[in-house]
Amino acid sequence: MKKTKIDLKIPLFFIWPLGAFLASFTSIASRKSQIIYVLFVTLFGYSFAFTETTADSYRVALVFNEFDYRNISVIFNEYLSGYQTDLYRFSIYSVVKSFTNNPKILFASLGFVFGIFSYKSLKLFLQVKGLEKSFSIFILCVIFFSLNSIANINGARFYTAAIICLCSIINLMYYNNNRLWLLGLLSTFLFHFSFLIIIPFLLMMYLFRKLLFKADQTSPWIFTIFVLTFLCSFILESNIINLSSLSSFLFPSLASKLELYNSSELAEVYEERGKSLFHTVATTFNYVARFYIFILILKIKKTLKNATDENPELQQLFNFLLLFFSITFMLTLFPSGGRFMTISTQIFFFFLIRFYVKFKSNELQKYILGLVPVYLFLVLFSVLYLSSLLTEGVLWYGNLFWIIYEGIGYEFIYV
Repeated sequence: MKKTKIDLKIPLFFIWPLGAFLASFTSIASRKSQIIYVLFVTLFGYSFAFTETTADSYRVALVFNEFDYRNISVIFNEYLSGYQTDLYRFSIYSVVKSFTNNPKILFASLGFVFGIFSYKSLKLFLQVKGLEKSFSIFILCVIFFSLNSIANINGARFYTAAIICLCSIINLMYYNNNRLWLLGLLSTFLFHFSFLIIIPFLLMMYLFRKLLFKADQTSPWIFTIFVLTFLCSFILESNIINLSSLSSFLFPSLASKLELYNSSELAEVYEERGKSLFHTVATTFNYVARFYIFILILKIKKTLKNATDENPELQQLFNFLLLFFSITFMLTLFPSGGRFMTISTQIFFFFLIRFYVKFKSNELQKYILGLVPVYLFLVLFSVLYLSSLLTEGVLWYGNLFWIIYEGIGYEFIYV
């Protein structure tokens, strides 16, 4: 008789949501795993505690608490008039504020949207023919997830835009799905205005991809730009790039926001913040990771060049990756621009897992193992510690009804 596997992930979600979420990774492509993944990320947002005054989530909850409800049409008109910088944030405020003042419902909504695209990115990442279950694949999966983990609901505007941008790039540049995902790419600035900086570059790379990205080799000029921008990201001072010239092409509110991000005042704020031990350690690990990826790219370039058979899809993706890395390297030179490295690094790991399946070797496995100490800080502190710091403890051990009950009637508390 044919044995029928019993899937207990859905019942487990009611008893222990975290356990069901972790179990969903064992069969991430299944419909049930998708449902559990998105629901848990929604629940994760619902469980935010709003006790850390330095966290973005506290400031968002504070603004939401004082937000004067206006309907969507008013929000949209104000955006078009240049009074608001991001359509997504105030639209969510408006919808949620129409029936509740509870910031937990707001963050559940933010978590739901983030969860949908986070799941899509993971499914795209693991959509590889011949993918095996091994420790190397496990390492790549953990790092890919950690680069834009669900803890980033704390800064939902930028990181939701980042994950939509990632999914759009993969579908446009690798799978040639250009209808829906071209709109996805263009929509990112509605989530966070700063994506207006990279959208033009990505559009040009997409429109001229056949001319820019050869299927049989890496153009010397692309690799030269990659190396030079990599060096510049280490050598040049922060805020050396002046983006004020773009202001004349934007709404007044967007122009002023862009100038603020490019101002010396904000640069000083980031410099002062960077003196803390946490930011010093985080910055050090970021530099180490950037250098390690650079070494890996040199090895990958040599392998692709010496390969006996043709790998057009990998080669074109690799060429795009080098040029996109070059752009994000330069964006690290102004305050908060380093966040765009999240997207280019995730694309690198999207490429790397496919490269690993094609060119698996003992040497490559050693390089992948070397990623563990490089990204240890990201996984332990920026993901696990931050998640536990921002959320209620009941999320980690409670059942679904207990977690929901704890948040019913919650009122924002000024700390």
